Amino acid sequence: MPANAHKPTGHLAILLKSAARLLLLTGFVFVAGCGNNMSDLQQWVNKVKAEKHAKIEPIPEIKPQVTFKYPQHTRDPFDSSVLLSNKQPKSDSSIKIDKNRTPEYLESFPLSTLKMVGTIQEKGLLWALIQTPDGTIQRVTTGNYMGEHDGKILRISSNAIYLREIVPDGFGGFKERQTKVAISGQ
Repeated sequence: MPANAHKPTGHLAILLKSAARLLLLTGFVFVAGCGNNMSDLQQWVNKVKAEKHAKIEPIPEIKPQVTFKYPQHTRDPFDSSVLLSNKQPKSDSSIKIDKNRTPEYLESFPLSTLKMVGTIQEKGLLWALIQTPDGTIQRVTTGNYMGEHDGKILRISSNAIYLREIVPDGFGGFKERQTKVAISGQ
């Protein structure tokens, strides 16, 4: 293999020599910029050191926690067996829900979403007009049910519907609650 087989010739050689010179010149420029003149940095550091700084308060002393022993108190308040031994009050309610009764349409809505919008009287019977959340108007009278808690209509006046609801009492039974739906101003 000849000695000059890997040497570039012609325009390529000139281009490579020019690139090498440019790279060498750029390196000199960078090295020249890295002089030892850091007087502006040193001046700034001295200025910051000379400034008065706010006094930092020392960390407050932590006082030890004083414990207190209750006399004749031997039961652990975090003992779970204490919770298990406490008997929950039983419901003494004799109120039962009639599960054989066919639910009425207005019982599928929470009572808070139903609005009384008026009354009509037909053949001596007073009917209340109820607007459902979807905007339809239903009519109800005494003895009908509405709301999710077996709300039986006891009485209707020109400005309110009076109901008796059967709600859970929190102990496995039920209790009665009197409530009303007032006419809404539109």
